[in-house]
Amino acid sequence: MFQTEPTVSEKTIATSILKLSDFYINYPEASTPWDEEYCQIAYRYYFLPLNYQRNTRVIQQGQQVHFFENLSYFIDWGCGPATASLALQNILQSKIQKQILIDRSKLPFQVFNDFHQNLVKPEKTTEPSLQTYFDQSERTCLVLSYSLTEVEKLPKGWEHFEALMILEPSTSEDGRNLISLRADLIKAGFSIWAPCTHHLDCPLLAESKSDWCHDRVHVEAPDWFWSLDSRLPMKNKTITTSYLLARKKKPQKFEKNIARLTGDSREEKGKTRQLVCRSEKREFLTWMHKTIDPQVFPRGELVRLPEEIEAKANELRLQENCELVFNKTC
Repeated sequence: MFQTEPTVSEKTIATSILKLSDFYINYPEASTPWDEEYCQIAYRYYFLPLNYQRNTRVIQQGQQVHFFENLSYFIDWGCGPATASLALQNILQSKIQKQILIDRSKLPFQVFNDFHQNLVKPEKTTEPSLQTYFDQSERTCLVLSYSLTEVEKLPKGWEHFEALMILEPSTSEDGRNLISLRADLIKAGFSIWAPCTHHLDCPLLAESKSDWCHDRVHVEAPDWFWSLDSRLPMKNKTITTSYLLARKKKPQKFEKNIARLTGDSREEKGKTRQLVCRSEKREFLTWMHKTIDPQVFPRGELVRLPEEIEAKANELRLQENCELVFNKTC
């Protein structure tokens, strides 16, 4: 969802990005200043396309486990420029019957109206009440893409809908808050379809004070974006996101030897380790260099573990190679 060549200078865009980035850092719970020109520029040419790729990653992960089956209504709550809705429309296409955009400000609808032309029967409203949409609740997915970070809790009425798609910034605070929310959703009768492979306590929350769960995405962008990127102190060859996909309907169970990689590959003396999640235990897949060549897998992918693994302390020492469950990556 990158624009064609920008109509404003590279310097102006870079300055706008840094200003909006500083705003988010200094006022993490404040509403996005959509009325400011610098915000509109930064979002159009930088934040929106990167967030689009984050949403694309999450939607594709959901497709792999058939999360979106029989869902046709999507409520994008706190939608901003409707980045999540754009990604859903481009990927799910004819499966969508209606997209509802909710934001307390009219400005994102006005500023980014050109992006909304291809959405399916878009209904735009600043009224935050969800009660209007309960009649289609069994086919509805409530989408919260980078909106929970600005509020204290889920919007009233969330529990009426069949599905939830939640994305949050991949910071330690937001990521760990999302893990806590995972437990609340399970208690409320929802099943976690992704990223988790189980419904036990999250080991990153229970056995660590700093770990959090997030995926890594390799950015695909046009040449003008990389020229812009060279002007910025933050680099975006890869970006990250934390997310949950939850439904009232129960997912198919994973095979017992399926696990999710929750860390990046790390080289250590004599071995390579990668944090992995398959239960409530915090464990590391470990390749001892003297016995096996290390594999390098993208963070966030599902792998099929060998039947026989030597467990030593928190290490799962491999004698055979793992396999990617899904060969398609973002």
